[in-house]
Amino acid sequence: MNEQEFGSAPIGSLFVRCTVPAMVGMGFSAIYSITDGIFVGHFIGQEALAAVNLVMPIIMIITALADMVATGSSVRISILLGRGDNKEANRVFTVCLGLIATIATVFGLLGYLFARPIIGLMGADGMTADYAVEYLRVFALFMPLCCIYYSTDNYLRVCGQVNLSMTINIVCSLLNIVLDVLLIVVLEQGLWAAAVASCASMSLGAVWSLVPFVRRKLPLVFSKGWIGMRQILAIVANGSSEFFVSIAGSLFAVVVNIVLLRLGGSTAVAAAAIVEYVASLTGMVIHSMTDALQPAVSYCFGAGLLQRMRSIQRVVMSAAAVLSLLSMLFLLFGGRLLLPFFIKDGDAALFALSIRAMRLYAFSYLVSWIDGTLAGFMTAVERPWHSLAISLLGTCVYPLLFLAVLIPLWGLDGVWIHHVVAGVFSAITAVLIVRHVRLQEPTNEARAEQTRLLCLARRRKSEAQPPSAPPIASFFQPTLSFNYRRKTK
Repeated sequence: MNEQEFGSAPIGSLFVRCTVPAMVGMGFSAIYSITDGIFVGHFIGQEALAAVNLVMPIIMIITALADMVATGSSVRISILLGRGDNKEANRVFTVCLGLIATIATVFGLLGYLFARPIIGLMGADGMTADYAVEYLRVFALFMPLCCIYYSTDNYLRVCGQVNLSMTINIVCSLLNIVLDVLLIVVLEQGLWAAAVASCASMSLGAVWSLVPFVRRKLPLVFSKGWIGMRQILAIVANGSSEFFVSIAGSLFAVVVNIVLLRLGGSTAVAAAAIVEYVASLTGMVIHSMTDALQPAVSYCFGAGLLQRMRSIQRVVMSAAAVLSLLSMLFLLFGGRLLLPFFIKDGDAALFALSIRAMRLYAFSYLVSWIDGTLAGFMTAVERPWHSLAISLLGTCVYPLLFLAVLIPLWGLDGVWIHHVVAGVFSAITAVLIVRHVRLQEPTNEARAEQTRLLCLARRRKSEAQPPSAPPIASFFQPTLSFNYRRKTK
């Protein structure tokens, strides 16, 4: 869809056209993640599953740096497109993608060199530590392409290419599953093979997603020039909420893993990994839905369509609430049906602990969707500090507080229950913060400037169209126009 439709298409149609491809694509990514956990847990073992859960927070810390730039720049780009300033939008896109590649290269190198000391600091030893080191080092080698894969998804959505984004996610997820079967089941390789399968599929997705930009087929293209340091800092600040939510969530996951190792050993860590795998489907789909409509919210904000912007956000939150409620019911009454896929036959202790953890964790879905959707809304309207406050409280401050309070009271059960209590307080805080934000309507001068830029952008686009057919060929004009549109897609 054209990015200008963000401000004109019916909201219901816009929601379906933006979110369905994004949710389908992310749903396949979640399925691949779950399938990956099944292969690791069922065919390699409990220690390998625990190792993946130990390493994932570290990988997320590195990708969070790239996501900070990608999220902040995509919001800025959407606002610039809403104002009709395509030239500046292209500069922001080019500079920020280069910055993402640089960040990923530097931190990937550090992750490879210091893999063993990092894993040692987490308290892992024996086979679990060995598995974790080899898993981390494979991801570190592929980190630049992995970060580009995650980042370009933001830019494709800004350009309205939600179907292409969905196709890339689906193909890469299916390729990952095929490689898992080949390397782990058929060739009986270790945990490093699971990492290679994931990284190889994401590398393909990174290259594929760059092709339309290189071929100049989208509103965003690579261009020469630089953007000021002030604008870079503003982009980083606007993406800081997503960065800190990932960093805080990853660091908190490290703390939880250390606590689990001390309270229940690798069995408790493996149980937590299973719960996260199963629960990740809902979280990833809601996150993709929020991200899919973030360009539309930012576009409407930049164009001064505030009433439409608020209507879009209400639809997002309503859909997230319904999806979360259905997920809670599934975890309570049907989640145990998935456990045999993750657990080797005869491991009764892990099975029982996973069931209890899943049932206690399920109640967090009553409120867990609220702070995430509201933080995304604050990012979309360039309120980074409000978004940051919501994110930090929901992913770090409240969870740490209630983890410290509930573990002495309930032991291992406190690890699962703290998600529920922290979610309630985080939701209340997020609503109070957003209610105090005032988004002003644009002035008449600002509206006039936006109209001028939009008219200029549309005139340039019309000038790029092919000349009309001569009168003698007017009968064939619909066919000619149709063929031209096919060639320019």
